[in-house]
Amino acid sequence: MKLSQYSLASILAIGALGTSNAWLSGCPKNLAFQLTNVFQAGQIEFPYAKCEETSGEYVAGIARFSSEDGSLWKVINAYHKITGGDDVFSKYDNALKKRTSSSSSSSLDGFCDAWESVGTEQKFWSAQGSVFESDYFNPSQEMADDLGLKLSITKAQLYDAAIAHGTGSGSSKLGGMVETTNAKVTKDISGDSSNTLKINGYRVDEVEWLKLFLTTRAKYKDVHGAKASIDSYAYMINRNETKWGNTIYVLNDKGDEGDVTCDNSYSPYPVPDEDLGATTTTSSTTTTSKETNTDGFDPYDNDNDDDEDSHDNKDNDNDNGNDNDNGDGNTKNCHGYGANYTCEDGTKENDNGEENCHGYGHNYTCDGNTKFAFGFGLLAGVLTLLSI
Repeated sequence: MKLSQYSLASILAIGALGTSNAWLSGCPKNLAFQLTNVFQAGQIEFPYAKCEETSGEYVAGIARFSSEDGSLWKVINAYHKITGGDDVFSKYDNALKKRTSSSSSSSLDGFCDAWESVGTEQKFWSAQGSVFESDYFNPSQEMADDLGLKLSITKAQLYDAAIAHGTGSGSSKLGGMVETTNAKVTKDISGDSSNTLKINGYRVDEVEWLKLFLTTRAKYKDVHGAKASIDSYAYMINRNETKWGNTIYVLNDKGDEGDVTCDNSYSPYPVPDEDLGATTTTSSTTTTSKETNTDGFDPYDNDNDDDEDSHDNKDNDNDNGNDNDNGDGNTKNCHGYGANYTCEDGTKENDNGEENCHGYGHNYTCDGNTKFAFGFGLLAGVLTLLSI
């Protein structure tokens, strides 16, 4: 199978951004996008159409843009520039500019309905993509470049933290967490990553710096998607997955083992076929090929020892047994997410009664047929841009 010309062209275009500064690009960038989407939305696709009201604010779109911090207004303003300003969001402009609380005013009533109504439009994807790049991806990679990072895992973690926490200089933002991490470097720290950073005049192994960063970030694990990311990146460190190839083995947003592969190709704003509103490719799971270091790094050991609900990254069996069984007590060496998983003694069926299934969430294959449902509460249809 191969990608359609539209999807492939968009992937190459987005993958070319930032390459002169050794930013994430190509397959590692693709993997980083998919993995963060799993933590943020429970799926590998960018959730363009998702919108929800929570704790007095609206959060929506591919970076959980917020009415409270003003990022949602940036997206709407970018969309206005594309549409000429007369669109479904015009009546919300004043409230969004003022960052009006949804709990204190009715001026944003119906906002999520408006968001979802244009959730499959290419113009709307482009508006989201422009803010995604300027406020999240680009700043994260500029920080990575300033630090001298070279490993995919470290650059991807900064991107993930930017999406979850924002890129500001406050202590809980990406900039603040990098500053706090660097302040912990008071001596040379050796390691085996093959790249050494210069921090505060000291020589620091890049993976050792990443461990310090994850320990710093662990203080803010209650932020949406943060704990899942911390756990998964610690899991990858303990598996020595620091230079990413076509497939990485990870923990998903539920803590389940699985993989993410570049055979799936999602960019922040792909160019779809003329008559389609979304793109999808099949997802696959592959038997884990590396052993996990069960006595390895735990980001909750240092500064968060008093945190009762800290997840122990030294135990990567996910409470499913020492041989990675799936919880039914007799099926071993399983991988895959949710109801779709594969085991060494055969592939199990999913909740729909379909057999020979593998994949994540809404995006999976059964007996060679692709299944896909796009959106959250909004069914955009069963779509594919794959050709044989």
